[in-house]
Amino acid sequence: MSRGCFIVFEGIDGSGKTAQCEILSEKLKDEYKVIKTKEPPGSLPIGYLIRKVLLKEEEFKDIPEESLALLFAADRISHLKKIVIPALKNGSIVISDRYVYSSYAYQSKGMSKEMPLDWIYTINKYTIDPDIVIFLDIPPELGQERLFKGQKRVQDHTYFETLIQQQKIRSVYYEVFNFDKKTMDLLNFNKKKKKKGRIEINKMNNTTILRIDGTLSKKKIENTIFKYVSNYLKEKNVSKNDNKDPKKQSLTLFS
Repeated sequence: MSRGCFIVFEGIDGSGKTAQCEILSEKLKDEYKVIKTKEPPGSLPIGYLIRKVLLKEEEFKDIPEESLALLFAADRISHLKKIVIPALKNGSIVISDRYVYSSYAYQSKGMSKEMPLDWIYTINKYTIDPDIVIFLDIPPELGQERLFKGQKRVQDHTYFETLIQQQKIRSVYYEVFNFDKKTMDLLNFNKKKKKKGRIEINKMNNTTILRIDGTLSKKKIENTIFKYVSNYLKEKNVSKNDNKDPKKQSLTLFS
C-alpha cells in the first residue's frame, strides 16, 4: 500500500498557521484521504497533561520546564505511533498544526529557562521527517497584534508570551530551517522573492521547507500553499481517494 504524505505547519504565535491548516485540509479532502491533527493532541493522555501544565492548573503549576520539554517529546512519539504513522501507511495525507520544530524553537528560546538546542534534538531523535513543512513567517510585532485582537491559542500567560521571546523563537526557526537571517526583515525578503511569489524553499534531508510571507492576504497564502502542495502530491503520485463522499474523506484527530 502506498505511503501518504506528512505535511506540517509551523510559525510563531499569531502567524495564521492554524487557519491555513484548516483551509488546506478542507481543500484536499474531496480528492484525498486527509487526517488533520495537531500538537499536543488533547485526545491523548500525555497531550492532555501538557495542556494542564500550560494552563497552570493548581496541581501542575510547579512542573519544571525540563520536564515539560520531556513531556512534549514523549507525547510526540505517542502521537506518531498512534495517529500519524498508521495514517501514512494507509495512504492518507496527514496535516499537523505544529511538530518537532516547535519544540526546537520554543523550548530552546521561549521559556524562562533556555535549554540547549542539542538536548532538544536528542530527546526528539525518534521522530520521523515530514514531507513538507510550511513555515508561515511574520514579524513578532504583528503576531502580538493579532493575539491581542483575539486569535485563539493557549492563554497560559507564562510561556512564550513576550515580544522578546517571540523574536528569539523566530530566530531559532531560521537557524533550524537554514534560512538567511538577513531576510527576517520581510521587506528585504520580498524584494528578493517577488517574482517567485514571496516564498523560499529549502531542502533538509527528505523534507521540503516552504517559507511563506505570512503578512500576505489570507487568500494569497491559501492559494500559494494549495498550488505547491497539489503539485507535490501529483509529482509523488500520492493516491487519490476513490470515495466521492467528502464526509468520509476527512477526519480531525484533536480536541
